[in-house]
Amino acid sequence: MLYLDSATAGHCIDWLQTGLIHGVTTNSTLVAKAGATSVSSTVKRILDSGTAEVHAQVLSEADADAYQQAMALASLDPRVRVKIPFVTSAGRCRAGLIRRVRDAGVKVNVTVCTSRAELYAALLLQPEYLSLLWCRTRDAGEDPAQAVRAVATRRSLTSTGTRLVIGSIREPADVTAALDTPCDIVTVPPAVLEQWIDHPRSVEMARQFVTDAEGLVA
Repeated sequence: MLYLDSATAGHCIDWLQTGLIHGVTTNSTLVAKAGATSVSSTVKRILDSGTAEVHAQVLSEADADAYQQAMALASLDPRVRVKIPFVTSAGRCRAGLIRRVRDAGVKVNVTVCTSRAELYAALLLQPEYLSLLWCRTRDAGEDPAQAVRAVATRRSLTSTGTRLVIGSIREPADVTAALDTPCDIVTVPPAVLEQWIDHPRSVEMARQFVTDAEGLVA
């Protein structure tokens, strides 16, 4: 299943209309790049595009504030899933916050996991979603495909319903490689998604059909 990684409502509308995209994921970086100043307002605009799900990330690294932000995001619409980074910028594990938000009935996507160890630890919290950052995991020297396969095996042993999400996609080849793994969702930026489904040989064949159709009738 493919999700769009974007904070631009126009991109969401265009891609959702194709039927290739099921949901949308976003974060503070994407919201800022889109020129927006409010996560909640951005989420509302994306929801208006008709998406089945929107995964939006809390901003604060203070657990009390992040908890309130998670509650506020979840209250916007039943289709909202709340993304919580597994660690803070200082390296502090946020397991306690994740558990508290889940206990409040919010569907959580644990993100910012770049190692198999983090994935195994986060899986113990039984979140609804667990995100591996594909290219950043590779940057760290670990094989992301192997990490996904390993955590999928661990998930089957623990009988959790956690859905495995792959983010941090940079190139079209990353999309294919990610979909080759036993993940549930791959989130893709619009520009990469466009390149991924564009192959010169297919275009060449389509042009041949157009040429050969000249003078024919249906």
